[in-house]
Amino acid sequence: MNLGRLVAIFAGIAASTAILGCLLDIAIWPGEAELTAPLFCAQPYNQPIVVSDTFVDSEGTGTNYTLYCVGDRGQFTDEGFLLPWLTLWAAHTLIAVALTLLVAASTRYRPEISDTT
Repeated sequence: MNLGRLVAIFAGIAASTAILGCLLDIAIWPGEAELTAPLFCAQPYNQPIVVSDTFVDSEGTGTNYTLYCVGDRGQFTDEGFLLPWLTLWAAHTLIAVALTLLVAASTRYRPEISDTT
């Protein structure tokens, strides 16, 4: 497999997982950002909460999602949404690359069936 084809495949996977990330993380299931809590929430702020803030302005309605790490006594840290989203995008990309490589390897190394009749 040449380098140009490999770069094109990886670029396609990265673009499609970015679109998938927008759909999953923002539109369908914003709570997926909670899966990044072990990376961003340190003690004593160990409980992740995703808060949606909907606002209306002259351009229409918009929604922001923010990951907060909350402690036992109500103290919290604001982890934002960009870093958790980028982390999930990287995870989705790695999964897609691994599946692509697995499919490519399984189709490339199929034993030939001999016709001995």
